[in-house]
Amino acid sequence: MTRPPVGTVHRERIRRAVRAEALRPAPAEVSALVTALKERFGPTFVVALFYGSCRRQEALEGVIDLHVLVTDLRQALGRVAGTLCRLLPPNVYYLEVSVEGRPVRCKYAVLSVAQFRRRCTRAAYHSYFWGRYAQPVTLLGTLDPEPFVDELAHAVETLAWRALPLVPRGADWRTLWTRALSLSYRTELRPETEDRARTLVGAFPDFFEEVGRAVLAASAKRQRFAVLGRADWALRIALGKVLSVMRLLKALYTFDGGIDYVAWKLERHTGKPVEIPDKVRRRPLVYLWPLLVRLWRQGAFR
Repeated sequence: MTRPPVGTVHRERIRRAVRAEALRPAPAEVSALVTALKERFGPTFVVALFYGSCRRQEALEGVIDLHVLVTDLRQALGRVAGTLCRLLPPNVYYLEVSVEGRPVRCKYAVLSVAQFRRRCTRAAYHSYFWGRYAQPVTLLGTLDPEPFVDELAHAVETLAWRALPLVPRGADWRTLWTRALSLSYRTELRPETEDRARTLVGAFPDFFEEVGRAVLAASAKRQRFAVLGRADWALRIALGKVLSVMRLLKALYTFDGGIDYVAWKLERHTGKPVEIPDKVRRRPLVYLWPLLVRLWRQGAFR
């Protein structure tokens, strides 16, 4: 696997910070979801990753974000869905369980362990995975989290090293991560602004300071090529928009209520109402495109 050039001492600092977050206990609601997922996927289930905005909340609200790693995609998802996930991971699904009489909802993405390992490193060009896994993540449902801690540490290094050419020399750890996360957001059809990245960094200052200082110390004497970095991210952003649309179309097959979820997500982040016309619900593959263009022009996402 391709790994960023971080020295052993700095890599160990990053790993310790990642491990502390990965072993953080999860709320009972999240544990209930993971139990249901283990039952759903049976022997193919390996581990669940808990991340996202709900992880930053003391009281869980909205739809929880989970990633589920499995041993075999076809066995876990079926022949067609497994093939789709192999070609364009992940597949996204919806799950709802009852905890003490109230519903707990999650959106969970499925990919194989092999896909996870590759996409945490620079062997994966696009930031869809290593951009997500560079933030604090909790590992659930496994008796041996250590191998996955290693991969999450690689994701932190990958995002940081990809972003460094566009970070001014002398910048502090907060600037590094705000810039890095903002770049990652821009590669998808997401409504988040740079303020969203600042919020995430501010929610976990100890984590981002520790890994940020480690990266900056390791990179102090390395040359940065800003022009190549800008070109690299411009291509990654353009590619990411295409991949985001493809994943959205795939989610219409895998995610019950996927259109309503997308509308809710955009409304939540932008404060602008998003209405889904009946014709889009009846024939989404035909009528979804004009809706996406209209929402883009209105600034619902970038």
